[in-house]
Amino acid sequence: MSQDTAPTTQVHVEEDGHKVFVGNLSFQTTEAELSELFSKPTPVLRANIITRGTRPLGYGFVAYETLAQAEQAAATHDKTELGGRTINVEVAKPKVERAPRAPKEPKEPKETVEAGDAEEVKPRSSRSRRNRKAGSRNKTRNEGEEGTAEEVAAETPAESNGEAKEGTKRRNRNNRKSGRKGAAAAGETEKPAHSTPRIAGPPSKTTVFVANLPFAMNDDGLKALFAEFKVASAHVVRRHGNGPSKGFGFVELVDEAEQLKVLEQMSNAQADGRDLVIKIALSEEQPAEAEGETTVTA
Repeated sequence: MSQDTAPTTQVHVEEDGHKVFVGNLSFQTTEAELSELFSKPTPVLRANIITRGTRPLGYGFVAYETLAQAEQAAATHDKTELGGRTINVEVAKPKVERAPRAPKEPKEPKETVEAGDAEEVKPRSSRSRRNRKAGSRNKTRNEGEEGTAEEVAAETPAESNGEAKEGTKRRNRNNRKSGRKGAAAAGETEKPAHSTPRIAGPPSKTTVFVANLPFAMNDDGLKALFAEFKVASAHVVRRHGNGPSKGFGFVELVDEAEQLKVLEQMSNAQADGRDLVIKIALSEEQPAEAEGETTVTA
């Protein structure tokens, strides 16, 4: 059989002359304006603005009779202005016709199976594979146990599914137990599901709560704000003990009289341009297990 030679790639020469590409055109520029600009000094064969429907795309082509004229136009009009925009001009590359793809060879027909051999090559269904797996599990489970083939066959798929679900539940419970044992061995304590709610106690007679503090303020700075009063201690509350400030703290005065003086005289106090919020602190009562311990809170 004779073999066809592949067609060679040919360069297509434009019938309407040699073109230059003109880019960055204004959408208001017309083909007449484009032709008028590029006809100096050499007359053009044709000027065409590319559009999509009726909408110009901002570029076009101008055709000349010779390649030398096209090159001269590109050198003359590149980076010049048309319609208020600087245009880009260059000699357009000729179209290259690509060789058509060779047709695909037809696929070889699949081998047909005669009716007599169909039973031998019939694919096994997924249901039959599941039945074989279930049978092997039943056989393993019943090894060493007394029973008849009828008793084994009487077991239904629903019962097998129920046993599988029960086995999954047992494994999950065992995993949770082993996880708690591992945490206990590592010295970790399991957090209770619900924390004990805090119980607000009576108002403190010596401590005030101070909010809206500058985050850069420390204990000494808080105590210095109350230098005019008899302060027993001052404490800025921080995250995780020594972390960043939470923006509030507590000041303990020596007696109730000093506490009342603070509330009266510091009602409009400020720190670093921030208006402070000062009020009586509340004692926080602990639950019965920690009876006798109290802390001060807002």
